[in-house]
Amino acid sequence: MPFLFYSIPLLIFLAFFIIERRTIWIGFYFTLLTGYLTTLTIIYLEFFHQKIALTIVVLFIALIVLLIPFYFTSFIIVLITTGVRLIKREGRKLHNFLSLTLGIFIILWMIMSLFVTIPNHLPFLQTISFFISISITYIVIVMISFAVASLLNRVRIPWKHYDYIIVLGSGLIGDQVPPLLASRINKGIELFNKQISKGRQPKLVFTGGQGDDELLAEGVAMANYAIEKGIDEKDIIIEDKAVSTYENLLFSKQLIDGDWKKAERSSTPNLITVTNNFHVFRALLWAKKVGVASDGAGSKTKFYFWLNALVREFIAVLSINKRFHLFIFIGLFILSIVLYVIQKLYVLPPLDIPL
Repeated sequence: MPFLFYSIPLLIFLAFFIIERRTIWIGFYFTLLTGYLTTLTIIYLEFFHQKIALTIVVLFIALIVLLIPFYFTSFIIVLITTGVRLIKREGRKLHNFLSLTLGIFIILWMIMSLFVTIPNHLPFLQTISFFISISITYIVIVMISFAVASLLNRVRIPWKHYDYIIVLGSGLIGDQVPPLLASRINKGIELFNKQISKGRQPKLVFTGGQGDDELLAEGVAMANYAIEKGIDEKDIIIEDKAVSTYENLLFSKQLIDGDWKKAERSSTPNLITVTNNFHVFRALLWAKKVGVASDGAGSKTKFYFWLNALVREFIAVLSINKRFHLFIFIGLFILSIVLYVIQKLYVLPPLDIPL
């Protein structure tokens, strides 16, 4: 077996994963790597074990034919049902309509793709259709890469220890910690206790400023909640000025740097950022931008809320690198225009219009 054909791509991925995985490209690379290794294995078996290879190919095709429509249909149903449930429970806020809107859009796009055809003598409309189709294909590829990257960034190295556990705020109800925020704090406390059990002495950093409808800063309320759960005040650092994820991480970094310098330690501290599972990847992207080397941990979220939030996170991640994606869309538009010109000038025969 060609060992190098397997080992080199895997080693590249591992290096990518260990050195810097806070990028959507790791999701894209992992998806390509999975396809590459699967194809390579089938080719190898075709040469040396043809019957096994044939069985795998048949099963693979059967899974594609049978399961993909099932999963695709299930995905649409889940998008719509969880979207309706979210709106009923959380209210008719604009961002609560994301999963429902996506489900309806997929249905409409499928209907148009199956039943709407554009005549050959209307190349301009064909160009528009091509641009929309290739743009949607690009979005789907990025969405898959985003989903895979999000999962990979929630994988933690088991033997790694953490000196600071940053818990991001998410809003209070008056001065009370709501369930969503409580799940983050509880996850931070769980990680804190695990580090203590391993002989470490980490600190919890609670970060969040005071909103217009809040009676005190989120960081203070989170610290109070943790103290009630048995955490010693000396093991807590409070950041109470941040009003965004970017500021959460920037201001936390400043406090951590000061605390680390005060302890007169020469090494670099290990950090982990705790938020809800749907928010981990975007939080780590912001951590990367502010120069915080951090792993991520996610607390559980109710499924009906999680799917809509994940769509919102995807849109937010696109906006972080909006210039890059805008450049891609401009390139796709130019490609569509070039194909239109080629079709108009060199492919379509002249129309014979009777007088």
